[in-house]
Amino acid sequence: MVHQLLAGADNIVLIGGPGAGKTDIASALGIQAVEHPRKKARFFLTFDLVNALE
Repeated sequence: MVHQLLAGADNIVLIGGPGAGKTDIASALGIQAVEHPRKKARFFLTFDLVNALE
């Protein structure tokens, strides 16, 4: 599944309650992405992303 996510240039949004593991999943996907050539990863907290988009 990780290779399928990394094959495209899609954004991933993880939604769930506190303690669901969203940060752990995002970190693992980011690490996998940057280990591949020409891939980048960015991690935003919701608060920071909303402020950046405003």
